[in-house]
Amino acid sequence: MRKRFLDQIAEETDLINLTPLIDVLFTVLVLFIVISPFLDIESIHLAQKGVEATGQREKRRIRIFVQKTGQIKINDTPVTLKQLPGVLDELKKSFHEEIPELYQDKNSSFGTYLNVKHALEQAGFEEMDLVVQPEG
Repeated sequence: MRKRFLDQIAEETDLINLTPLIDVLFTVLVLFIVISPFLDIESIHLAQKGVEATGQREKRRIRIFVQKTGQIKINDTPVTLKQLPGVLDELKKSFHEEIPELYQDKNSSFGTYLNVKHALEQAGFEEMDLVVQPEG
């Protein structure tokens, strides 16, 4: 009697019901497919190569330089991270149609870039141009 009971328990433990696991995986997959079109992914649009892109460079009045040491300059005037939002607010009021240019040193911190980007967004700028200097 005891042997039959142990054999019965051994047979039951060998079988694992995978149906609930598969149901959960399909539910997660369907949710991912439904939600993915609504995700907001940031993208950077690259300028077309040509005369148009280089001709606009001299017209800009807001130029932000981030050096590898983390120092920030707006139009050759040093600015701290605390002063940055106030300075950008004033520039937005003066030049409301202007698109700022950001000159980011390749060895500078990505956190500094994010701080500048956030300050530009808070000031009301909707666009910014990221200028990269070619090596050589």
